[in-house]
Amino acid sequence: MVCFYPNLEELSQNVKSIVGQVDKLIIVDNSEQPVTNNFLTEEEQVSNIQWVSLKENRGIGAAHNVGIKLAIEQSFDGILLLDQDSNPPENLVSTLVEGVQFLKDQGIKVACIGPDIFNKNTNENYKPLVNKGIELNEDFVEKDVLISSGKLIVAEAVKDVGMMDESLFIDLVDFEWCWRARKFGYRVFSSKRARMGHMVGQKNVKILNMYNLLIPSPIRHYYQFRNTLFLLKRDYVPTYWKCKAVVERGIEFFLYPIFISQRISRFRYIISGVRDGLFNKKGKFTNG
Repeated sequence: MVCFYPNLEELSQNVKSIVGQVDKLIIVDNSEQPVTNNFLTEEEQVSNIQWVSLKENRGIGAAHNVGIKLAIEQSFDGILLLDQDSNPPENLVSTLVEGVQFLKDQGIKVACIGPDIFNKNTNENYKPLVNKGIELNEDFVEKDVLISSGKLIVAEAVKDVGMMDESLFIDLVDFEWCWRARKFGYRVFSSKRARMGHMVGQKNVKILNMYNLLIPSPIRHYYQFRNTLFLLKRDYVPTYWKCKAVVERGIEFFLYPIFISQRISRFRYIISGVRDGLFNKKGKFTNG
């Protein structure tokens, strides 16, 4: 579980929801000012929790890699990734583990499996316009990608595919790993038997009553535009996504600075992201 200046009440509740489902809970704090973890003394099974403070924001990819490395060193077979604000259901881990075993028994090389994700504020399912997946049976859908939170990664796949790409820092880290895994012959699935509440972006705005526009913080535009340009250059990223991304970023280039609040800030981050994407500047955003 990765956290960054979390709401401690919400974090405590989510820790309670997951700690009994796993053999070990590793919490990686990405905050520059380390978060107090005194609340952990109130949690059951606190001995199963390992808290790691990075004392700087190294990005979601690096934070995940810290936890993944610790899990592999401790010989765990599966590694569940969670955000601080995701609400894991009580059957999440057991359902995903059973799913991995079932798929492996069919001779499938499984990279990862995740739950159906719904908007925890509106209870609506997130429905992509493309890459809706292919139903394997009534329980499993094969996907191209999964978001990071709620994703159970098979540890042996990491040894072949590699760790998360830290140079992306935050946006598209989860998608890139899934595409890279597919390059190595692994497959990605979601389980319809598990649903998890999550929030993509700070809020959503409905466009023409059919399209959900995700509203992130302004700085996220920097990583979205920059990392899109990075991934357009990689041969294992699907052509359909590249086409979709070019269209979406093109629309967003005008949409966010004109119609969404903090217009000037958004526009500046978009321009910086395009510039650094073209000049291959990776890692954390800097003003230099």
